[in-house]
Amino acid sequence: MTQTSSARLRPDERRAQILEAARRVLLADPHRELTVELVAAEAKVSPALLFHYFGSKKKFQYAVIEEAAAEILLRTAPDQSLPPAEQLRSGIRAFVRAVLEAPQLYRATLLMSAAGDPEVRKLHSDLRSVFSTWVIGAVRETGVEVTPVVELACLGWQGYVEQTLLLWIEDATISTTDLEHLIERSLDAILSTTHPDPGRPPGA
Repeated sequence: MTQTSSARLRPDERRAQILEAARRVLLADPHRELTVELVAAEAKVSPALLFHYFGSKKKFQYAVIEEAAAEILLRTAPDQSLPPAEQLRSGIRAFVRAVLEAPQLYRATLLMSAAGDPEVRKLHSDLRSVFSTWVIGAVRETGVEVTPVVELACLGWQGYVEQTLLLWIEDATISTTDLEHLIERSLDAILSTTHPDPGRPPGA
């Protein structure tokens, strides 16, 4: 599409066109930093026009992160046709794979949230809430009684997943397959610590 023909697009269509260009840039090289210049070139518009439609680099980054978050939630939604245990495993794997399709974007989300950016922090909080609600529900469906201890373990596990993914993005010391298996098995390992110890006195 040329700049002349793209000029006929409505504002919402132009925004969608630019966000789709951002997606193509990410898919072409997931580890590359997503810059305004790269996306503008891919969308065949000027950086100034991109700023016109998004207002600022920060607002553009937020729009891309927001769309990526929606994609992650869509892809990790439980597959009701699978047995409960497989729903849980496949959902975790789908989450990891979705993150690894745009690792630098996920990294930016975590770092911007940690830095206190209010919009990204809320988006990150919403993403965590939806994912943790799904994971806890899936754990319950496998027959595990979701006690306060189990719920806390699931929430803590999500923090472990985020930190593990962030470390891997910064230094990929293992394969993506090994990373998937590590994260998938880690939930079982953490949940195993919530089982009562028959040899331990109550309250000890």
